[in-house]
Amino acid sequence: MEAQVALWIAGFSYPAVFLLLVLCGVGAPLSEELVVITGGLVVARSGASPHWMMFAAWLGILAGDSALYRIGRSLGPRVFSHPKLSKMLTPSRIELLQKMFARRGAVAVFLARFLPGLRAPAYLLAGATGLPYRRFLLADGAAAWIPAVGMTWLGFRFGPKVLADVQGGLRWVLLTAVTVGAAVLVVRLVRKRALLRAATRVTPESEL
Repeated sequence: MEAQVALWIAGFSYPAVFLLLVLCGVGAPLSEELVVITGGLVVARSGASPHWMMFAAWLGILAGDSALYRIGRSLGPRVFSHPKLSKMLTPSRIELLQKMFARRGAVAVFLARFLPGLRAPAYLLAGATGLPYRRFLLADGAAAWIPAVGMTWLGFRFGPKVLADVQGGLRWVLLTAVTVGAAVLVVRLVRKRALLRAATRVTPESEL
């Protein structure tokens, strides 16, 4: 399967990565990390643009996640009794996700992407419970950008070595490293915005 994926991406480049990631999103037996890293590897060898590959990966991930959201939205409460989908929505997962949505709102969509076994149930539940699509898209778009950029860069920079690591079972180590790096940047940006807001609030009061 891995060899076939590489052939498809080598032959069709960005569209292949996009379509394969959409299939990953709706449950095809493919590795999302494998597809994105292979895309980075292919552009490194072909001389194509890694930035366009990152964008294609981001769109593919987002489209696949949105498909899950739309399925949940169209089924509504029936998603819990659906013969196939209900297997993902176990009572323990539903309880955990409902707590996450109650406490975090749309941020739970962002977090669920990086929690093993919760991505698909979270996106189905987001649609079934009526979370506005605009809020879902914003949170998921931010989350999808991390693996799209990080994994494409890893494939582009390290090629077969990182691909072998993913196939050997180190995908979560790699994804965690990418996620932590992105989280550090996000925290820094949030802190800077908080300091700017605090400064703008203090300035008018000091002038009075």
